[in-house]
Amino acid sequence: MIAVSFNTLDEARHHLEELDVNRGLVLFAAAAAVRELSRHAPSRAVLCSTKGEYTPQGYRSGVITGFEYEAGIADIVGILHPPVLSASTLEIAYRKVRGNPNAFLMLLCDGTGGMEEMLLSSLYFMDPQFKVIGGSAADDERGETYLYIGTRRVRNLGIYFNMPDRIALIKENIYIPSGKTLLVTEADVFGRRVYSFNGRPAAGEYARVLGVPEKELAEHFLSSPLGKRYEDDLIIASPKAVHPDGSVTFYSQIMSSTYVELLSSADPLAVLEETLGGSPFKPSFVLNINCTLRDQLFTRDGLWGDFDEKMLGFCGNTTGFISYGEQYYTKHANQTMILLLVE
Repeated sequence: MIAVSFNTLDEARHHLEELDVNRGLVLFAAAAAVRELSRHAPSRAVLCSTKGEYTPQGYRSGVITGFEYEAGIADIVGILHPPVLSASTLEIAYRKVRGNPNAFLMLLCDGTGGMEEMLLSSLYFMDPQFKVIGGSAADDERGETYLYIGTRRVRNLGIYFNMPDRIALIKENIYIPSGKTLLVTEADVFGRRVYSFNGRPAAGEYARVLGVPEKELAEHFLSSPLGKRYEDDLIIASPKAVHPDGSVTFYSQIMSSTYVELLSSADPLAVLEETLGGSPFKPSFVLNINCTLRDQLFTRDGLWGDFDEKMLGFCGNTTGFISYGEQYYTKHANQTMILLLVE
């Protein structure tokens, strides 16, 4: 896999038009650029709208980036709505690669529909240990996300990669448990809305446990999200908005009668060093998916420059994008970084 990056639409358009027949291509760009480039995309090219781009030169915004690969190793599947309608097509593609321990599924989803968990549940036929990595496409000023397979616009899509090289998936959290928990006592799981914690209005109780005035709660969302515990794994659920009735909506599902953990932020650069230091091998290629909320935090605190230095020192052949949520195996996460490493 080879990372590519283009500063202008003309450069990206020319690359699409001249793409070798034996090569596949995935491109990440802002919504307007994706709409324009889709008119020139061959069927073996995938386009995804983003909130920002990660390139071999580091974090950027307003460029076009992505990666090329040997077309024969990939099977691209458009996913219908609801996703279960495409389960049989996805299963056929999965059967071709399930015996390969280095195969993986890349999921690109509509980032505004709130359907990521439903999509993941439609993969019931897959081994839970089969590797899945993905991100949710970002929207434009009209609230629309854009995903294309060639010139065909789709709601969601998956690419099964039958990799000949060893791969690994890594999930990075820059948040740690604070030791405080909340019991979800009333929630609309499909609406991603929590009405009460500990039997009290959600916003007020969230603020009380955090130790801040309720009217200031939203100001602490970036630094104090919630965590959902799955055995030994912690999946971040980021709060989105506080409503007049005291309820709180999130960027992922939270279920009633479960506990969530109040998280606090660690040193992001120290965590990154630990993440990269734990790699099982020296990669020749890295796909890097960062949540838009991490982008907001890193931009606010001026961290992208130091992040780039460490990430590109680890592997210069790196690409990726800023997403509206991350898919990691069977879970949908927020405020997370997901890495695909190829040896």
